[in-house]
Amino acid sequence: MTASDVLLRRVETVAAQVGDRFPLYGNPVSGVWTSTRRGSWTGGFWAGWWWLRAAVTGRPDDHVAAREWTHRLAPRAGDDTVTRGMTFWYGAALGQRLCGDVDARRIALEGAQALAASFDRRLGLIPVGTAFGVDGPPRAGVDALAGTVALLGWAADAGRYGLDALARAHVARHVELLVGDDGQVRPEVWLDPDGTPADDGDGSPGVWARGQAWGVLGLAVAARRWGGDFTTAAVDVARWWLDQAGTDVPGAVIGRAEAPPDTSAAAIAAAGLLTLSQVTAEAGWADAALAVASSAVGRLDGGGVLRDGCYDLAGGVAMRHELVWGSFFLAAVLAVLAGKVDEHPW
Repeated sequence: MTASDVLLRRVETVAAQVGDRFPLYGNPVSGVWTSTRRGSWTGGFWAGWWWLRAAVTGRPDDHVAAREWTHRLAPRAGDDTVTRGMTFWYGAALGQRLCGDVDARRIALEGAQALAASFDRRLGLIPVGTAFGVDGPPRAGVDALAGTVALLGWAADAGRYGLDALARAHVARHVELLVGDDGQVRPEVWLDPDGTPADDGDGSPGVWARGQAWGVLGLAVAARRWGGDFTTAAVDVARWWLDQAGTDVPGAVIGRAEAPPDTSAAAIAAAGLLTLSQVTAEAGWADAALAVASSAVGRLDGGGVLRDGCYDLAGGVAMRHELVWGSFFLAAVLAVLAGKVDEHPW
């Protein structure tokens, strides 16, 4: 049985543990998952994992389960958070793209319209938002860049006028604010009301491995859609990753030897590198994607548990755990590499 197979089978085991709640992170020793009622910012990855499984197996019961989880996400359209890009791209649009599901398409479009309505023209972007209880000035963050660009671009192709230009402005502004000349990514910045950065950051943009990985994926997705300067930025960010993190599972903080590893960062970066291999003639990206994915597979046990994901290093929460988005991305990358799905599930 391949690594792809065990990751797709893992869905059943996780589902039995969490019941009607969304999984967030699992303890690899006890097997107990911390779960959420509404999905937090990760609910789309759980529904997306089910859609990926349904696309590969072709089983009607998998399709039904995926659709039910997507319906559970529909109320999240009203949340004030840019992570709706993740929720409705991976958790709903994927159902239409991989399985042709009409309900999933409708829910994804509703999510896209609600997300687009949060675009702040003074800032030139969709801010991170307040749904998770963080007060203060508006923020720009890299985490949801790929999902937001993909969701709004897909909705534009489905006839939602103006969303392509909005998505392009959103990502261009993030490049301006978050991407350094050397390709290092600043994960987040607070903004003044006129859109100028409100702080100078912590002096170490991009050291957070998952933030840099989100940058690799987000810019690769933008390059896939628009090319041009976005391809240049995507290449710079991907090169920074390979120069600093290589193709092994990185530490949660790149360059800090004592930091725990983060397999979820590796899986996200692998998806970005694989995407980049399709949008630039430069050789080596596909090989790099395979090497990074293989390093994550090395932390996968026979039951499909992807170990060594770091949820929150600063807070000391779930620092060597199974993470729902890490498992989703690794399952998706392996499915693409094995030719089990035609569409990139990201």
